[in-house]
Order: sequence, then C-alpha cells, then structure tokens
Amino acid sequence: MQAMHMLGNSTRGLSPKQCRLLYRSCVVPIATYGYRLWYFDGARNKGTMNQLKRMQRKAALWITGAFRTSPTGGLEALAGLIPVHLMPKKLATHAVYRVATLLDTHPLRSMMGEGLLKRAAPHARSAALMTPAMRGKVKSTVMEVDERVHTLTESFEPFTPEARPGDRLLDRYADRLHFDERDPGQDRRPYLDELIARARVDPLTVLAATDGSVPQSNQYQAASAAIIYKGHRELERTCYVSGRVTAPDAELNAISCAVHLAVKQANCQHIMVFTDSMGSAHRAVDPSVHSGQAFSLSVCRALQEWFEADDLCCITFIYVPAALRWDIHGEAHKYVTELKVRVGRRKTDNSIDVLRSRAAHSVLDLWSSTFQDPTYRGSEFLELQQPDGRLLQPSYLNGGPWLSTFGHSITEFARVCRCITGHAPIGAYYHRFKINEPHGCTCGAALQSCQHILFRCRDRYSVHYPHFLGDIASFMKYNPTAFGFNRDPSGVG
Repeated sequence: MQAMHMLGNSTRGLSPKQCRLLYRSCVVPIATYGYRLWYFDGARNKGTMNQLKRMQRKAALWITGAFRTSPTGGLEALAGLIPVHLMPKKLATHAVYRVATLLDTHPLRSMMGEGLLKRAAPHARSAALMTPAMRGKVKSTVMEVDERVHTLTESFEPFTPEARPGDRLLDRYADRLHFDERDPGQDRRPYLDELIARARVDPLTVLAATDGSVPQSNQYQAASAAIIYKGHRELERTCYVSGRVTAPDAELNAISCAVHLAVKQANCQHIMVFTDSMGSAHRAVDPSVHSGQAFSLSVCRALQEWFEADDLCCITFIYVPAALRWDIHGEAHKYVTELKVRVGRRKTDNSIDVLRSRAAHSVLDLWSSTFQDPTYRGSEFLELQQPDGRLLQPSYLNGGPWLSTFGHSITEFARVCRCITGHAPIGAYYHRFKINEPHGCTCGAALQSCQHILFRCRDRYSVHYPHFLGDIASFMKYNPTAFGFNRDPSGVG
C-alpha cells in the first residue's frame, strides 16, 4: 500500500474508482492468497485479521482522500470496500461449494468425508476414516467443507465429452447457432412483429417462448415455462418448479425444456427461441462447469443429435425485452407467473449460484446491520436517502453508492468524504481536536460545523437540507471551495 501513494493522492493522479480497482485487483488477491489455510471455523487468526484491517484502512484513506482521524467503518463504506472480517467469510462460503465442481479423482477429494470421496482413494488422514469423536475435535477447512457442502444439491461433470475443445457444439456447428442480441438503439416491438410474421408462414419453423420466474418471497420456489408454436397454432406448453435457483438458472431451465420439445416436432428445420435472458441462451450451449450445467449438457446433446439428422437444421435465440409483454413471450410470462408452489419440508433443490448469491446477500445484511452503529461509521456520518426514501446502505457492488456517484473526480470525492464523515478542515473539527485554527464561520456563526455549512451558512449557496446524493453534488458544484483547504494567497516557498 505504501508504494501505491506515488500513483495518486487527494489532488492528482489516479481517480478514486481507479484506486479502488487497483487495490481490489492487485493487493487483495495477494493478501488473501492461501487464506483457507488460516481461515476456517475455530481458527485462531486474530493477529492476521488485524494486519488485514490495517492494510484496508490505509487503502480506504488512499481511495477517499479523507483525514486520518476518520472512522474506518465510514471510510470503508464510502470507498465501497467490504469490511475485512466479512470478506474472507464470503470467499470461504463460495470456496465450500466450489469443491463440488472438482473431478471425481481430484486429490482434494481424498481428504474429504465419504459423501465427497467419489472415486478418490481416502488418505490416511481423511475425514472419512475419522471416528465421530475425532471429527468433533478436529478444526480445519476440510471439516468445514465436509459439513456445509451438502446444502448444494446440484451435480457437475468437469470433463464431460461435450466440453472437449473441438467437440463442443459451438465448435462443430457455429454456423447453425444464431443469437439475435439486444440492440439498445432499436425499437424492438416492430422488429419482433415483422420477425414472427415471417416465421409463422414458414411451415418448417417452430417457435418457442420461454420464461422463468423467481418469487420475491423465499416461501415459494422458482418456476420455468415453455410454450411451443407452429404458425399460429399452439403445439405444447409446460410449466414446472425449479427449486431455489436464480433467475438466470430458471431461464436456462425453461430454454432446455423448450429445446427438447421443439426438436421432437415433425417437419422442423428451424427453431426460434424467444427469451428475455440472452445470458442464459449463451449458457444453454456452453457445456463447461457452471450453475445449471446439467441443463446445458441436455441442450447440447439434444441439438447435436438434431443437427446430425439434417444438415439444414438451425436454431436462433431472439431477445425479447421482458417489459414489452410481447405476443407469445408475454403469454409465457403470464403462464409461468400463475404457478406458485411453496417450499415444502423436504429438501429443496439449490443451485450453486443461488447459494453464492445467498452468501453475498448475507454479508451485505451483516454489513448494513453493523453500519447502523454510530461508533462504527462515525458519530458525525451524514445520513442520506435513496430515491425511495430508505437510507443509503453500504455496498461493494459497483463501488457502492458514494464512490459510483463521485468517484470520477479526485478533489470532489475527497471533499464529499470529508463532508459526510465530518472530518474536514472546518471550525468544529479544529475545536474537537484542539487545533489552533479559527472555530467560527465566515458568516459570523460561532462554530463552523458540517450541518451549518450545508444548510444554514449565509455565505454559501444552499436551499434545503441535503437528503440525497444529488443534493450533495449540487452543493459541491455551487460551492467549489467547501470542505477544501484554503490556499495561501502568498503561495508556496
């Protein structure tokens, strides 16, 4: 971290967004390399965690340009840096489920319990050979994985024949797989209307509308639906639950079902799949290890057999904006949202992506809960609201709300951070830390505080109490010297 100071400071050099990117991509991976050797349930790692906390505090100060007296919790939130004690927690949870994607004979499996051994021979110190008494005493990453990985119900095939380079569907039949991608500048409805009109008069074209639905309530399972048409006539429709999965997983499930139904239709040389998730469409023909790999392999096998039977067969995935509620895709959306099945007492299917997402949301919830404590974020931290009226919460996604708004400008972000934390070159700060500088404001007020500057000072442009980040941005625009240092009129030297 010391060397990075030469790349930028609070007045020049790299922008705050670039500083954060550099820290997360170059420093964090090195600092956390091999963390599973010392981070697991029951590990004694207080000293190591304290070292990481000191490292991250330096990074937060460098990114924000804030005062050294600023509270670490507030700095991490402003810089969009997940707290050190939560970062390895999230990474460790992801690593637990990663074990399920290993080859059946991978050396790590030889250390696991019976349920994870697969075709690997157990090691002499394997968890599979331990007595129940020993398993209760031993604390290690292996024991943690063996205990938690069974939450995942999804299975994977790391070296499936369909994934071999040269044998993949995209390698062999690239000219028969088409993707009609999203075009932001295009009015999609007229284009889709013309496209489906031409397809309906073609007797060799089968249309498939797919959609997935993930209820907001955790009490219900996700659902997937597919409807098959030829011309204006509906041939088949199906809708079923997908368990606890993410929206892309549910969409992939629906695409898999649609492909299987479409290839069975007689006199079919062209399949047109209408979907609102092109990411899932690309994943449907990707046989590599990922969430929902089983559905992708099913699609690849079905299409390969279909392509081999007729050299004229091809398939096109067409993007339909979900908000359009367009034609047959709107019908699929209506159909899938009608199915609501509660999560039962029996074990529900969980995809690897939904478990990873759950771990990330759990960490964000813990961070938000801790952030409510004034002793953590700082007693002077300025609370701002989201457009819906809720208070701004810290996040590491896209740099968090503060950095994503002001991170393009070095000096502006530094002034914003000083304003929000209350640690700025103002009278209240000088008074609090007993600094020999004037405590009053230029307008005549006895004490120059952040609140006074923002919405009471007569010498500055301010119309109301700042509720949103946009209000702070307007204030900084019309008051370019606020929360900054006064330049010495005589210059330097």
